[in-house]
Amino acid sequence: MPKLASSLNNVYNKSLDSLAPSGIRSFDKKISNIDGIIKLTIGEPDLNTPEHVKKAGADSIMNNDSHYATQTGKPELRDAISNYLNKMHNLNYDAESEVVVTVGATEAIYAAFQTILNKGDKVIVPTPTFALYFPIIKILGATPIKVDTSDNDFVLSPEKLKETLDKEGSSVKAVLLNYPGNPTGVEYSKDDLQKLANVIKERKLFVVSDEIYSDITYNVKHYSIAEMLPEQTLYISGLSKSHAMTGYRVGYICGPSPIIKKLSMVHAFLVTATTNSAQIAAAEALKNGMQDPVEMTKIYQKRRDICKRD
Repeated sequence: MPKLASSLNNVYNKSLDSLAPSGIRSFDKKISNIDGIIKLTIGEPDLNTPEHVKKAGADSIMNNDSHYATQTGKPELRDAISNYLNKMHNLNYDAESEVVVTVGATEAIYAAFQTILNKGDKVIVPTPTFALYFPIIKILGATPIKVDTSDNDFVLSPEKLKETLDKEGSSVKAVLLNYPGNPTGVEYSKDDLQKLANVIKERKLFVVSDEIYSDITYNVKHYSIAEMLPEQTLYISGLSKSHAMTGYRVGYICGPSPIIKKLSMVHAFLVTATTNSAQIAAAEALKNGMQDPVEMTKIYQKRRDICKRD
């Protein structure tokens, strides 16, 4: 076992000193081997990936689809993403120039912030929210500005957003939205989003909108702020939740072509490209599995309703 040279003990990125290991993962590891528990730790569906999706991925491997994919993603998957978002969420993205396939939504989040942030910038983050955002922002030399939304049913109000922007000044470069919310489950209404968009469009700001749970809602229609503010929004989603594909690690990010062109460079330096077989499986899910999230959601809602009983 190699021992690090003593002269290198303090040679590393010092911003790591302000970070801690994932509390969610640490707790999950601690309790996962306890018999009989129902885990409510990491956001992972316990359902299996649909059979037609698994077959597409397996066929890709057996067909020797083993060479480098296009760095921004296989054309058939980017086409499928573009069509899916248009049909399901009324979003319009050009598959060639406005879509990048990433290694899960996690890489999309990192690549987005790496692309738009410089050292000293600030990002407004409504809380409570997914803990991953904070270390990414910090490691890039920026500062997350936490805005507590607990007094407004966990929805960022336009008044509080404007108040925070006025207080923090021009160093704020982005607003992070995550909805349906992790961990609150809260959804933003179309009116909520339009009011936020009205504030943001008057500022020199990006919206980084993580909508990974958008296909799993209960009797509520999901609207994307990218529909109302496409020119300032980086839209992030993926297949992990909608099609129970967490282990496939397929996400995507969409936005205006000039910033996506910059972001695709970051993506290429990070991972080169997403795994071929996973991309083919994802393309099958989006093209021929639009009903899959609907059927899965029925199961989730039944469980939710059991928990709601008095």
